[in-house]
Amino acid sequence: MTKEFDLKKITTPILLHLLKDEMAFPLLFIAKCKLTVNRFKKRIDRKFSKEFVDMMALPVWVYINLKQKIGQRKAFEIMRVAILTGGVAKQSLLFETIAKERTFQNFITQELEINRTGTTRWNTLEIVERTDSRFEIRITRCLFHELACSLDIPELTPVICQVDNAVFNSYLPEKMIFHRGNDKRRIADGSSVCPFVWELAD
Repeated sequence: MTKEFDLKKITTPILLHLLKDEMAFPLLFIAKCKLTVNRFKKRIDRKFSKEFVDMMALPVWVYINLKQKIGQRKAFEIMRVAILTGGVAKQSLLFETIAKERTFQNFITQELEINRTGTTRWNTLEIVERTDSRFEIRITRCLFHELACSLDIPELTPVICQVDNAVFNSYLPEKMIFHRGNDKRRIADGSSVCPFVWELAD
């Protein structure tokens, strides 16, 4: 996998830019969140691994504090922009497309590797179908959703799903189509599974 990239180099400037019209001292707000995030981590259920908590705690803590300061609607929109931008950058880097040509088979190989060692490695998946033109997996346990629900912020889960939509549909645009199958419902929508389907266009 590609060398670890510090997402805060992307998300922090975006947050500061978006917050400048919402509060007098956005830099101080971010600094306070960073200084207090370790205390917040202690409130998180210990069933979640330390690595997972380390990755998720700061953006979640920023969102919780933002909700208190400026309300859920604005806080959600600000975090959606930050998480989408940072998440798409992170996931795109993990596909290592400079070293590996963008092909359907390379995509499948990298997607499975990311699910084994990357940002989604804590989820549980099943391979449903793998052919030359169609690949389908099913996520049966999503720790992103479990964490969000445990902290009473389930509304954040769909933002993670939106990262998937953006990354997958831009990998081979017009050639590979990503969708959620016939049911179209995800764990975030109350389903017991999340379907992920990639198909080569005719």
